[in-house]
Amino acid sequence: MWILRFKPVDCKNCYKCVRNCPVKAIRVKNHQAQIMQDACILCEKCTIVCPQHAKAEKNDVPSLKRMIAEGRELVASINSAYIAKYGAGSFPSLRKALLELGFSDVREGAEGAYLVKREYERLLEEGEKDVMISSICPSVVRLVKIHYPELMDSLLSVLSPMQAHGKYLKEQNRECTLVYISPCISPIAELNEQINDVSYVISFDELDDWFAENQMCIEDEKENVEPRLSRMRALGGGMSRIMKKNPKYSYMNIEGIDNCIRVLNELKEGNIHHCFLELNACDGGCIGGPSFQTSKVCRLQSQLELEKASISDASNIENGKDFDISEKINMSRGIIGRVVEESYPTEEELHEILVKMGKTSPLKELNCGACGYNTCREKAIAIFQNKAEVSMCMPYMREREASYANKIINAMPGMLVTVNTELNVIQLNKAAMDLFDIRRKKSIIGQPVSELMDDYAFVNMLSYGKTFSQDQIFVEEFKVYLDRVLTYDKSNGLIICIMKNVTKEIAQQQEIQRTRIVAARMADKLADEQLRIVHKIAELLGETAADTKVAVENLKETILAEKKEEKREKPEVWL
Repeated sequence: MWILRFKPVDCKNCYKCVRNCPVKAIRVKNHQAQIMQDACILCEKCTIVCPQHAKAEKNDVPSLKRMIAEGRELVASINSAYIAKYGAGSFPSLRKALLELGFSDVREGAEGAYLVKREYERLLEEGEKDVMISSICPSVVRLVKIHYPELMDSLLSVLSPMQAHGKYLKEQNRECTLVYISPCISPIAELNEQINDVSYVISFDELDDWFAENQMCIEDEKENVEPRLSRMRALGGGMSRIMKKNPKYSYMNIEGIDNCIRVLNELKEGNIHHCFLELNACDGGCIGGPSFQTSKVCRLQSQLELEKASISDASNIENGKDFDISEKINMSRGIIGRVVEESYPTEEELHEILVKMGKTSPLKELNCGACGYNTCREKAIAIFQNKAEVSMCMPYMREREASYANKIINAMPGMLVTVNTELNVIQLNKAAMDLFDIRRKKSIIGQPVSELMDDYAFVNMLSYGKTFSQDQIFVEEFKVYLDRVLTYDKSNGLIICIMKNVTKEIAQQQEIQRTRIVAARMADKLADEQLRIVHKIAELLGETAADTKVAVENLKETILAEKKEEKREKPEVWL
């Protein structure tokens, strides 16, 4: 059964969850982080720091609503961290609100803490164990039994406060269904244990959402608070403070999962004796749990509120009031340690993986921790165990991408010059270096771009804030014409200039222009010659036409004269 996992998101180049997981119980596959349920201790540090808010946890509220609708009898047990959440005098209001939601009864989970405290005092009085590790924090219990099974003998086999309260309430009413309300989800892991009477666990955040759906507000009646010592259980070191002490033992409080891991590593060395260790995974205890880490609750104010609700006289804790539970309850708990079996690479296999990561020598092993692992060798082992990917190494990927980018840039047929806002050259590709003959000169990097070419377009872009410019220039020193495209990247303060040598094209265009001019002149000459010939022909045709017209006129007159003569002769003939 999964308890905590990530929703599908793109985890590429982040790995914040891996960096913050104290036991490295996260596998990254295909740029997706996955929580390894068998190794997870449910501290929730990974989901708290996730920038994409990819947390997906088991939510039992819908099941509770359904059970209420069916008329089932639900009894709520509330972790005493409610004081930090809602106020020292908020329990009456909480009880009223939960009853309105459909619960049949609401009890303070501190009653279970009282039973645990009583059992701890008995075990310490007997003094059968050299070192005793508290079992009140489910995340610490999982940490020991999964990752430090060799210390299981020191872990007290005592019911957790949730389990103890559940057992106590169940003996009072066998028909009820118990619901534990917690500042974190780690108690869900205890639901599968053999000795457990609680059926459901919901967080304060889920309870808040439920209240919001029903438009409920929780009021704080501080004046009606009656202190009870066992409420201190929600505070880091609270259990140790309220317990009756056995002078043969030292009582120590450790808060924060990283500090707990350090102490457990020290315990493995076997140099610590006669100690009772109260370990809490969260800094501050339950009032520093996940429900509080993501809210604006003031830690100092919360601690003061909790102490006032627990202790009436700090100088006389032994005579302080507590819950009055006389029933004798079997508090034993079977906690079975288990080892997460993992394979490890040989030195040769490790070396091969390091080479794939670009770590070809110890000097390349930067151990920067960007991937989430403390050293490059730890990361290589994680790759062997199929927990990590080679691409999670940021320096290697950046170096490889830079190498690819340089290869692509140098393979460009066009010339590339990059300058900063001070108009100093910061990058040239091979084509530009060949054109400007950089190798035969002193290095141009860091020098003004005006040493290479006209910088007017660069100055104009910066002066007027232009992001794009295009022009053509002639470089006198090299007798070349260049087409330029300039792009101004304001965010990075760079002007990228991409150029193309168009000298041949310009020469061809000039040759074509000269050919056109010659052809035009020849055409003009030919046209003049043709016009002269036309004029000569026209002149000759004009003279010929005049002579022809005279001849035709003479012929016409002759014909007409002959016809008149014939007309005069005919009448005489008729007579």
